[in-house]
Amino acid sequence: MAVEPERKACGYSRRDFGRLTAGAAAALLAGGSGAATTRAAGAIDVHHHLLPPFYKPHAEPWLARFATNLDEVLAWTPEHSLAAMDAAGVESAILSISAPGVDFGAATADMARRCNDYAAALARDHPGRFRFFAALSVSDPNGAIAEARRTLDEAGAAGIGLLSSYDGRYLGDPAFSPLLAELDRLEALVYVHPTMARCCAGLVADVADPLIEFPVDTGRTISSLLWSGALSRYPRIRWIFSHGGGIFPMVAERVAAMGFIRPDLRARVPEEPVAALARLHVDTASVTNHPAMAALRAWLPPERILFGTDYPWGSPERSLASLARLGLPPDLLSAIRRSNALRLLAGTRGSRDS
Repeated sequence: MAVEPERKACGYSRRDFGRLTAGAAAALLAGGSGAATTRAAGAIDVHHHLLPPFYKPHAEPWLARFATNLDEVLAWTPEHSLAAMDAAGVESAILSISAPGVDFGAATADMARRCNDYAAALARDHPGRFRFFAALSVSDPNGAIAEARRTLDEAGAAGIGLLSSYDGRYLGDPAFSPLLAELDRLEALVYVHPTMARCCAGLVADVADPLIEFPVDTGRTISSLLWSGALSRYPRIRWIFSHGGGIFPMVAERVAAMGFIRPDLRARVPEEPVAALARLHVDTASVTNHPAMAALRAWLPPERILFGTDYPWGSPERSLASLARLGLPPDLLSAIRRSNALRLLAGTRGSRDS
């Protein structure tokens, strides 16, 4: 069923959504075989974007400057997502707004709410196929907190979606502390997608900026969260970072060395940097290749790696095929494709409030 451009009512109580989530989880558990095949049932895509029709005109100028594959991306519809999922054997996708986010000056006021209500309607119309990470307008800190509460408590969001940086400020910046404190109180699942740092557009000729700068911006924001002490102060936030954590698997040891250089920073991370970082989750979008996966497996415990496609920029079918070609142990492949995400989603507020 096609969804209208906008839905005003979200329609789920916590109890109703908990029952729906439990049913979807049972269906996923029943459907997966664990075999190393691109069409194995039950894959869960945690990195899957939506572009509501009313959102596209606002995002297009930014996308035209920085994004690849623009025509296909702007042609996105829910039906396109479902067709791509069906072709690959992806059972469920968690929808999110990608860069440039929802802050568009005068149009910002209700953009986050409109996108979230649209996503909630998709989840209601396609139970078991779609969930969503709620978008927030961080230019209005109080509004962002209110929208986080509304979407997690009333609209059935699986979690909150943030960008890696906003106007040059990374997520460990004190400006974001009130929001992070509330997300910690809510025990929220927080998905972080990279964006372009304002410093770094056009540095390499003939290379689309996001191909290099997105992974770097992810590394910057993880570093910011670590050494600001935010990962330690807000331990109940469960973080997912896109694209395998960006550059971070390669620079984790270098970033952790700041604790030896600056004892004042080291005091902000009482559990040790390695332990704080080991709590993070990452998705596999654009890192289903041997060097990247080797780095991920060396950096994080296997249960922290989740399947992601970056649709409509990425392809679910190609993503699963690339993952299968890595020759991972069958139990690890099955965990990445489905069970790691299923376990993480079981801890979301909608699932717990049944």
